Amino acid sequence: MRLVSIILIFLLIPSILASCQTSPGQNYGGVLSKKQVLKLDPDADIFEFKDAVYKTGVTWIEEEELTKEMQVGEITEGMANKLPNGAKIYAPKERKDILIVEYGGKEKRYLLQVGE
Repeated sequence: MRLVSIILIFLLIPSILASCQTSPGQNYGGVLSKKQVLKLDPDADIFEFKDAVYKTGVTWIEEEELTKEMQVGEITEGMANKLPNGAKIYAPKERKDILIVEYGGKEKRYLLQVGE
């Protein structure tokens, strides 16, 4: 009986420790910071807009049917790591977690970065 108890304790310890770890964005409404996003992907193409970080390169958002509704902003100094200043930011009609950026005849889609 004592051996069974010891074995159970050793099996439970890893699961208890794993449940104590926090996820990125936890306790912050799930929104990730620039630092957290770049820690997860150091080469990420990101920009910060209204205290939220958006990242491009997410395959499924390129396949979404989106209609640019209105311009909501413009990239300024220190806001983005790979976008040029003056790039226009648009909100699509269909989704609130995606922004569309236009510059130099190009269009890129950026997804809001949230943790679990």
